[in-house]
Amino acid sequence: MKVLHWCCVVWTLLVSHRAEAQDDVSIAAASSLSAALHELTLDSPVRLTIGSSSRLAQQIEAGLDADIAILADDRWMKQLEQNGWISERHALIRNRLVIVGSPNLHGATRIGIGAQGTPIGDYAREALESWGMLDALKGRLISAPNASAVLAQAESGLVDSAIVYSSDAHRSQSVSASLFIAQDAHRPIEYTIGLTQTGRDNPAAVKWFDRLQSDDARAALTRYGFTESTPTITGSNPRITAPPIETREPLMRSLWVALLALLVSLPPAIALGWLMARRSFTGKTVLNTLCLAPLVLPPVVTGWLLLRASHWAGLNIAFTPWAAVVAAAVVGFPLLMVFIRGAIEAVDVRYEQQAQTLGLTPFAAFRRVTLPMALPGLAAGCILAFARALGEFGATAMFAGDQPETTRTLALAVYAATETPGAESSATHLVLSSVVITLLALFAYERLVWNQRRQREDWS
Repeated sequence: MKVLHWCCVVWTLLVSHRAEAQDDVSIAAASSLSAALHELTLDSPVRLTIGSSSRLAQQIEAGLDADIAILADDRWMKQLEQNGWISERHALIRNRLVIVGSPNLHGATRIGIGAQGTPIGDYAREALESWGMLDALKGRLISAPNASAVLAQAESGLVDSAIVYSSDAHRSQSVSASLFIAQDAHRPIEYTIGLTQTGRDNPAAVKWFDRLQSDDARAALTRYGFTESTPTITGSNPRITAPPIETREPLMRSLWVALLALLVSLPPAIALGWLMARRSFTGKTVLNTLCLAPLVLPPVVTGWLLLRASHWAGLNIAFTPWAAVVAAAVVGFPLLMVFIRGAIEAVDVRYEQQAQTLGLTPFAAFRRVTLPMALPGLAAGCILAFARALGEFGATAMFAGDQPETTRTLALAVYAATETPGAESSATHLVLSSVVITLLALFAYERLVWNQRRQREDWS
């Protein structure tokens, strides 16, 4: 009887848990809908996943738990439907493009725009191309991963102008539309709502699917700057073709960035490594902590700090190749300093002292005695710092941005390729290149460590 009792208890818990799970609804929506959806789903068992429509579409195909999808480009929804992920889709609401900041794009130094492959970026590029301005402005376009990120660039003053959705400019407290872009300059910006195959089996999701298409929901959306759209089933659209993803250029740029980052960080790393290894002074712990901070800080935090610091100092290097060099140097510096400090500490200080008794200055003794003996450890640190700079992603994305022709490195190119349908071959090529370079760097590092160990054994 006890066994039967506990079986009933377990069964009841499982059934109640399943019922609770059925009441939960997961909605994946374009970032420009974030504020409106948070109001509509307030105090409801709804989980919102916000991002660019292109990224969400890729994530849904990769297995993202979503009952309802709302995307800013019906081509993505059409692709999901063709691949069997969407059971039903309808037009929901419309939007339009505006320019915030300076309306004179020709006079702007930096222009915020969505990344290629994202709806906000594709719409904006279509408008610029219809005006005959795309090629002339290409070197000044600062890409952002989604609509909210483009608006954030404009609000923080990092760009002179930005092409954003009217709804985003409408809810912003610090920028406003300075020029409305004619709607015939690009495809209609129509948001499509789709019920996934998973959501079809969830009664709560079906209710929310209908509720989000109600007059009350549409009225709430129009308060956020959206415009009405006829609620009919959308027609067929062409399958999305992938924008080209370069492979050789990001690889060469990554090698260039990593090499320059190493050259920039090597002199201060040697100086600080020697200072930490050979001297005791007040504030040594604080200085060491500050030097090692980028090693443990999330790279995006490091990138944000660099972005703000450069803006505060008036250094106009953000979103340029030099920003990628600085980001890679800062992130790789702690590794380099740690290895150099360890290599110098492994050299007996008495060798330097004996050299000084023979007439060498302290600097000459370090250069001619300690540095050659510490060379294997120094070289090992250089290789690891180079490899770390080569694979840097977060700080580079934040400080330099993902500009295909100027700042897109190997890691950023891999990320862009994985988000772009049809670019699997480019992603594979980039990943293989990265793996080969990393393995070669690690092999060289192991050889240098082995040589350093042999050298220590010879000294003893």
